[in-house]
Amino acid sequence: MDNFLDGRKPEIAYPCTWTYRIIGWDEPRLRAVVAEVIGTREHRLLLARESAAGKYRTLQLELEVQDEAQRTEIFLRISQHPDVRFVL
Repeated sequence: MDNFLDGRKPEIAYPCTWTYRIIGWDEPRLRAVVAEVIGTREHRLLLARESAAGKYRTLQLELEVQDEAQRTEIFLRISQHPDVRFVL
């Protein structure tokens, strides 16, 4: 299963609903990052999980993306924000 795509990109039919998992320390700040990047676009944002010690929070962002460029731009803008630890 290591080479199931043989170096090829997966085929994604656009437009489609895409889910980002955003991990950071402070939920209100993570929500502010999403608002800054997404603006007034329709989306769904949920607290997906908290670490056992309460140090990390994971938000799940779902929204429709029109193409790979838009999907990648959103990923990069969120992941480069200093309040964000990881984006999956």
